[in-house]
Amino acid sequence: MKIALYLGLLFISLFAQEANLPTELNSWKSLSYVGSAKSADELPNAVLTLNKASYVGLINTPKIKYVVRPTKEGGTVSYGGLFQLDIKESGIYRVVLGNASWIDVIKEGKTAQSIAHNGGPDNSGIRKMVDYPLETGTYTLQLSAGGDSNSAVLVTKIK
Repeated sequence: MKIALYLGLLFISLFAQEANLPTELNSWKSLSYVGSAKSADELPNAVLTLNKASYVGLINTPKIKYVVRPTKEGGTVSYGGLFQLDIKESGIYRVVLGNASWIDVIKEGKTAQSIAHNGGPDNSGIRKMVDYPLETGTYTLQLSAGGDSNSAVLVTKIK
């Protein structure tokens, strides 16, 4: 089944029209792997790099000990994960996902409030983009209620 899915995706990618991406999303085209953390203790092993797209493996929700209760938890058949994110300059940051997981961005136990939500450009593989005003510091990016066991993730400063 996985081979058929892979071949189908390869076939689609060969004949799909390439999306025109804005400059801040150019790294979406080359992914490196980052594994998800199941708890806060594992976050140092699940660090996302700003402006670098990552292909992430997600974990079945019942196996995750979230830092704070997710806004949308999902059920026993959903997927999620925890990631560490270091912000060195205050500004507006965009979290870009290849799937429809719920996103929570957390610093010191408080969830950041999003200020914009959008879908991705046509033919880009981007499912959703959510913007957050973030101050300097270390954040936890929580993904929850996802229907897929993997996704692509990109965090980039837009202002």
